[in-house]
Amino acid sequence: MTNPYSDDIVDSFAPLINQIEAETDNIEDQVFIARTDDMQHFLRTIGNVRKTVMALMKLLGGKADVLRGFTKRCNENYNVTPRMDISLYLSDIQDHVVTMMSNLGHFEKMLSRSHSNYLAQLSIDNITQGTNSNKVLSKITMVASVLVPLNLVCGLFGMNVKVPFMDGDNLIPFFTILATLFIFVLLSLALARRMRFI
Repeated sequence: MTNPYSDDIVDSFAPLINQIEAETDNIEDQVFIARTDDMQHFLRTIGNVRKTVMALMKLLGGKADVLRGFTKRCNENYNVTPRMDISLYLSDIQDHVVTMMSNLGHFEKMLSRSHSNYLAQLSIDNITQGTNSNKVLSKITMVASVLVPLNLVCGLFGMNVKVPFMDGDNLIPFFTILATLFIFVLLSLALARRMRFI
């Protein structure tokens, strides 16, 4: 009569491995659609699941070899033990352990790939944010480049000193300066658009 408790001990790992499988699939699905605000929690989740996988691999690591050696000894001492029953029973337990170890190795590879994809996603997000910041800064620089010469001209003509056209009674010089500034703004914007600054 074989002892069913050994098989129960090995099979007690199955619910935890099924839970890890569900969490691993969920992580792999979420890695590309997670929001930036969720990234810290997401990294912690990957770390916790990987820690659990490594702990289970450590627990199950040498069990298959132990079972193989025990099966061999039972087969050698077949006068003491019922040979076929023990051999089949231990082979079944060994198969369960090997299958679980294989699954855990697969989950570890999936989690490692998800971790790499997570880091790549962070890098892409940082590059995108940097590109957007550069676009905004280039537009601000363009506006400043247009406004500084206008400010200079307006400052020169607004000083309390004698300026050209000051003695005239008509507004033609004023509108000429205003038209010149307006044309300068249009030419600057056209040049900026042509050079793809805006």
